[in-house]
Amino acid sequence: MFDQFARGWRGFVLAALIALLSAQFGASQTPVMDVGEAGYAQASRQMADTGDIVRIRLQDNDRHIAPAGIYWLQAASAHLTTPLAANNSGIWPYRLPSALGIALAAMALFWGGAALVGERAALISAVLFAAGIMAGFAGMLAIPDAVATGFITLAIAALARLYGGSKKPKRDALIFWGALACGVLIAGLLAPLVVALTLSALALWERRTAWMRPLLWQPGPILAVALAAPWFIAIAIETRGQAWIDLAGVFASARRESGFNALPGYHLFLLPCLIFPATYALPAAARLTFEAIRAPRAEPAHGAMRFMLAWAAPLFVLFELTPLTHPQLVLPTYPAIALMCGAGLMAMQDRAWRSAHPAGLVLFAFSGAMIVAATAAGATLMPGDLGADIRRAVSAALVGGGALGLALAALLMLNRAAARAAVLAACALLLSFSLRERLLPEVRELHVSSEALTALTRARLTPREGRPLWVVGYDEASLVFLTRTSIRLADAARAAANAQPGDAVIVEARARRGLVDGLEARGLVFMAREAPITGFALARGESVALLIGAIEPINGEADARQ
Repeated sequence: MFDQFARGWRGFVLAALIALLSAQFGASQTPVMDVGEAGYAQASRQMADTGDIVRIRLQDNDRHIAPAGIYWLQAASAHLTTPLAANNSGIWPYRLPSALGIALAAMALFWGGAALVGERAALISAVLFAAGIMAGFAGMLAIPDAVATGFITLAIAALARLYGGSKKPKRDALIFWGALACGVLIAGLLAPLVVALTLSALALWERRTAWMRPLLWQPGPILAVALAAPWFIAIAIETRGQAWIDLAGVFASARRESGFNALPGYHLFLLPCLIFPATYALPAAARLTFEAIRAPRAEPAHGAMRFMLAWAAPLFVLFELTPLTHPQLVLPTYPAIALMCGAGLMAMQDRAWRSAHPAGLVLFAFSGAMIVAATAAGATLMPGDLGADIRRAVSAALVGGGALGLALAALLMLNRAAARAAVLAACALLLSFSLRERLLPEVRELHVSSEALTALTRARLTPREGRPLWVVGYDEASLVFLTRTSIRLADAARAAANAQPGDAVIVEARARRGLVDGLEARGLVFMAREAPITGFALARGESVALLIGAIEPINGEADARQ
């Protein structure tokens, strides 16, 4: 029955539904986050408002050229889903393309994986990937990584079909070139980089390239040029050749936002937790990997594993050797790793391996415990006293630990690969639901901009026509997005020189003295209206304290002292 399910369209639907379900946990409840998505969402909104689909405006005074595909998708999604987004945080429409990108990656993994490891193992792999912790989190955020992973996986899946002896090579070649062009529009050079590394590694390993010949079929490259060229021509005309074209936007943004230089091994260290629940099958996948490495290079029996290694290993090693810390950078390798884990899960059922199952249980239990511990620790960041923090942490630990314990017990009792995959996916989805749907929206210390907007509303200082909002010492894009206006981000000197009586102000505590001194020279004073908003700014990597108030004239010495 499982084989019949995997052979038809139901397998694609199952993989897509699990991916969409996982990506929606927290998507409508969690406020916009300053981990990259606020800048993308704000730029997409301004693109839709201005009608300029070529230039990307990241800040009021910062216009540059970047791969525009993600902005087009987010702007279109916001336009089409406006009636559905009336009762949520406002960021959900911009997150929807990411969810669809993860669903595309899961379906492409099933389609391409079937040519490598068979339909049963491919469906298991797609389910493990779709339910993954990192894949679901990337699908929840309004960032290009999930969409880029979807198109990159589709391109590699078309290569996998060709490698496996496709019956329709011209169709698969067209799919490859079309997906590659879309990947370029989404993430710049990342898509061709993954493809080039995969093809180069496989060609050097096997020393054969005959199966790649359909890629040279002329309509394929013509299709890629037709999809990507209009945008390149448009920006060339718009900027008269003077603009900086950020084809490698994913790398540039990663360098700008990285708070520290990661040592080699950083991404490998995080892999067991981020690839969860496929973590259980990592020992089996490693065993298959060693067999493929030791086998003769031309042996057909290990060809599928060689293809998967050529897909995952070069890019993973490249990012390990570069000081880029964002875990989602290696997300395009996760479908390949999930495919290796699916093959390993099937091999555990058929082979008399003594160590793969116990090692998988230990690794699964350890990684799951780390996720449960992170959830329990996050529960202490919700508003409340120490007693409330302890109760919430214990509750989160019991729920997560109970789910993990039941999954471990089921893995001990079940032998079939499909049953184990179902248990693994269910456990991961429950932990993701607890972490992102129940916990993340309530951790207010991480949503400083959202709390600041709430304080502005209470103080009746929300920006409007005739009353601008000055923001001093806190230039996060999330605040720009939430206020839905062109607020004035400024340093203390500029705000003190230009602010007028009645203007609303948000000032970070460390910039308050400079603002107050500059205002006093003009006979003005900053009057706080709310208690300070404290929290941790993720993009800045530091704690902040925001003061909410307004500019008023100095009326007597008492007011001046305030």
